[in-house]
Amino acid sequence: MLSKAKASGLRPSLCVYAGLAIAIVSLAPSAQAAAITYDMSGVASGTIGSTTFTNAAVEFIGTGNTADVSSFPVVISGNSVMVFGNPLQTFTVTIGGVGTATITDPSALWTIPAGGDVLFGREDHVGGAPVLDSITGLGLITSSSLAGYEGMTAVGPITDSGGIGFPACGGVGQDPCVDTTLGLLSFTTNIHFPPGAETTFDATLAPVPEPSSYWELLTGLLGLAVGSTFVKSRALSKRQ
Repeated sequence: MLSKAKASGLRPSLCVYAGLAIAIVSLAPSAQAAAITYDMSGVASGTIGSTTFTNAAVEFIGTGNTADVSSFPVVISGNSVMVFGNPLQTFTVTIGGVGTATITDPSALWTIPAGGDVLFGREDHVGGAPVLDSITGLGLITSSSLAGYEGMTAVGPITDSGGIGFPACGGVGQDPCVDTTLGLLSFTTNIHFPPGAETTFDATLAPVPEPSSYWELLTGLLGLAVGSTFVKSRALSKRQ
């Protein structure tokens, strides 16, 4: 029979395995959410900070999480459409011949599955705070290949009609220009509907462990815990 002093030698090992098992179980449901990166590129003219660019390659890259996608109705040109929006965690713009800047204004990606439209935009302020269900567009692509797309899966690259732009900004009665780490960003033209330029879009998902991998690891830890307890019990019994 093991004394209390000797038996207590088994507890730390079991506690460690139990703690790891609990951590793995708590992580398993989150495997259904995934980090996603959206990339949209085209050609545009404008100004960032004190630098002017003309017919330059412009690329927007935004990152988010598929768990944050939500849907809501929006009225566009008098018609109510269902929109899927994803608030971006990071948002950058790269301009050919200028460099890369982080857009610091709260921004989002919208998809309109019924029309095959995908839109990057800055969130509008309503009641003094940015909102997901109202944005001012910065980049757009519309394509039959994006019909039904809700912003939660990998897609592309797809090149089709679109545009890069923003309404006139910074003047009297106008919205502020877009805040970036290289200064205020503005474009010489707004996005036009229907779009007349060409834009490329793709979305990629970060690899995540399969749910089965968590359970395989959990099973392995439980096996180690049982084996460790058995070995220690036999070793202690032989000392009696």
